[in-house]
Amino acid sequence: MAGGGELKLRYRILIGVVAGGAVLAVVIGLAVGLTVQRCNESKEEIVRVGVLFLTDNDAAEALKEAAMLAVDDIRAHREKVPSAPDIQVHSVDYNGSSDGALQAFRDLYNRQGVRLFVGPQTSSHAVHVAEWATVNAPDAVFISPRATSERLANATNTIRLSKGNQPLALALYLKLKSDNVSVVIPVHVEDIYATDLVQRIRDLADGTIDNITVGTNISYAPGTINNKEEARSLTDQLRDSLRDNPDAVVLLVSHSEARYILEAANNDTVLLSRMWYTGDSLALREDILSSDDAKLSAQTVSLYGLVFAGEGLHSKRRMRKMQTLADRLKRSPPVYAPLAYDAVNLIYDTCQIVRTTDAPTVLVHLTREAEWQNGLSGRLAIDSTRTRAFGGYLHSFVAPRIPDTSKVTVAITGSWILDGLSKVSHVEDESDQESGRREVPSSDIASMSAVMSAATSSASIFNKSDVMALKALAGDDCRNSTFSINATDPATYMQMEHNFTEDTFPEVFIVSTNYGYSLQMNCDKPEGPVTLDVLCPPSTNPSDNMECVQTVTYPVSDQGGRRRLLLSKDTAVAIGTCVGTTVGCSVCIAVLGIFTLGISAASCVSPCAFGIAGSCGTAAAKGISDDKIICTELFVQGHLDAQTYLADAAFGRQLAAEFPHVMEGYHTLANPIVWLMQRSDTATSIVKTFALPWAQHMSYLQDMVDEGDEFGAIVMEIGMVLSGAVGRVMWAARAVMALGNVILITVLIAMVTIVACLAMGKNKA
Repeated sequence: MAGGGELKLRYRILIGVVAGGAVLAVVIGLAVGLTVQRCNESKEEIVRVGVLFLTDNDAAEALKEAAMLAVDDIRAHREKVPSAPDIQVHSVDYNGSSDGALQAFRDLYNRQGVRLFVGPQTSSHAVHVAEWATVNAPDAVFISPRATSERLANATNTIRLSKGNQPLALALYLKLKSDNVSVVIPVHVEDIYATDLVQRIRDLADGTIDNITVGTNISYAPGTINNKEEARSLTDQLRDSLRDNPDAVVLLVSHSEARYILEAANNDTVLLSRMWYTGDSLALREDILSSDDAKLSAQTVSLYGLVFAGEGLHSKRRMRKMQTLADRLKRSPPVYAPLAYDAVNLIYDTCQIVRTTDAPTVLVHLTREAEWQNGLSGRLAIDSTRTRAFGGYLHSFVAPRIPDTSKVTVAITGSWILDGLSKVSHVEDESDQESGRREVPSSDIASMSAVMSAATSSASIFNKSDVMALKALAGDDCRNSTFSINATDPATYMQMEHNFTEDTFPEVFIVSTNYGYSLQMNCDKPEGPVTLDVLCPPSTNPSDNMECVQTVTYPVSDQGGRRRLLLSKDTAVAIGTCVGTTVGCSVCIAVLGIFTLGISAASCVSPCAFGIAGSCGTAAAKGISDDKIICTELFVQGHLDAQTYLADAAFGRQLAAEFPHVMEGYHTLANPIVWLMQRSDTATSIVKTFALPWAQHMSYLQDMVDEGDEFGAIVMEIGMVLSGAVGRVMWAARAVMALGNVILITVLIAMVTIVACLAMGKNKA
């Protein structure tokens, strides 16, 4: 019995162990399962965004493509950071009605579970949807790139990335005032945006003593003008009103129907003898330029417009993204497309920060945070009314026709000319400063002087006589010369190429310098072709002295086929003109007779626009020529592209200004390396392995490319430390030498004095 009891005990222990193991296995399995489930949930986290834009509309297509470009960039980011949430865009197009916009929203809200939206497109549609959602879908949030209506301030679920109508009306009013306008005849569509904008301008005129009179409105219902025949009744009313007011100008607040209104006004001397102004609904609209009749009317009246452009209008990153967008669209994108790009990024970044896609939480976080560095339009700040607080207005107008294009050519894609940028700024409250609390300013608060402060556009003038001087560098036996100028249009970001021969080159050629440009001359010599390139970096500041680079490629039999830099004092040629920003520009316009209306003397040409002209670029050019720099040698040998070289040169100038000892140390180390590169292909190959990644990373730091180079960053860090150490040693050595020179001079003076005294004593004796 004892043995049987012991056996039973052993069985009980065994059964207990097995049961305990089974329970433990179940517990571990559940824990692992929950962990796997949570991991899978985190990996499957998705930020769902609804996009609400019109159908069959060029502007809507551009906004959608800008939003999808942001999505592509976010997904590229996720490849580097797999833990980041994914993004999914649900796009529902709707017809041109407020009810259509509401139905599109309800489909995404109910069927797809979307709570975060970009759009709707227009003020009327946005107000209708946002006000309905405030009551019926309180957990939905809208970020509107374009809507400006002040009624959206009453909808607690909407954020506007454009300015409201109030600062736009103020900016237009001040423009009218600065042009000494006495009477304004409004022509507008009867929608929320246009009606409110015209009324605000009327209120400003009634509330001041500037003697600006806003005449009786000439309005029309949405959708009633679809061709120029339907627009004739409107232009007939406008003609009668202008006859009664011989000093009046026209304020056209319209949308796509503006094309038909301008077509109906074509060849009408009464209608086209006045200046026409417009708001952001028409500024830079390409459909106006696509019609010959509409374009001719717009040129005749110098159609002037304002459009909110955010910040950083001339940033290199904005330019690159807009050019990518232009490639997708096969045409130039609208200037407000970056706001749609920013809206998507703003939603996604906020969801990452708050670690949730809960729309009310996202909205609360957006309205609590003062400022964001985000997207393509610079600083994003949302004020207490959930409106963009900072940004600028782009001034543009349609340039009059140039009667003789053989004398003047302007490097633009269409007829839109930029006339500067003005900002609506906020005057900080002293009480905020004293309390240490910084409130985000309201977009409704605008300083009149601040609205009118214009940031001038930069341009460079090529004179034919100066450009022909390029031929002299290739010799008298250079034949069949051709000239090619490449630049970026500042309004549309499109790449432009203008080709000329010696006979067809205009007397004057004007090109924007905001994004850099190049001029290339090719000619034939008996021993082979010669190519001369002039490369000019971007200039975002009108006071910049653009340090352009010239290179010449000789025939193989002449110089081994290698390019040679032309930056020394003796070889730099003046092919541009240093023109002042005010007097010089006005004289330039007066003499050439380029434009008759709309352009300001302060926005034509930047001083020393061509950096190598005369004394403007001599010192800097000579410094680059005398220094042995690795990037320069790589560029000369054809291993470094022009844009990267220009970006690296800009980085070098910045480094020399901020850390001169580092630059001096770098030059000291680079001299023998360049000497070897000029004599050995093997040495060049070795140097390329670390120098090209370094150059790529410098280009990234100059915002010329989207991504840096990790190896280049390491090389830069080592190079900066090493160059800084060598530079400080050089400084210390010079200090010792200077001290030694002082001691030597003192000893020499003492010796001369002693000898002189002895000589004088001997002479007396």
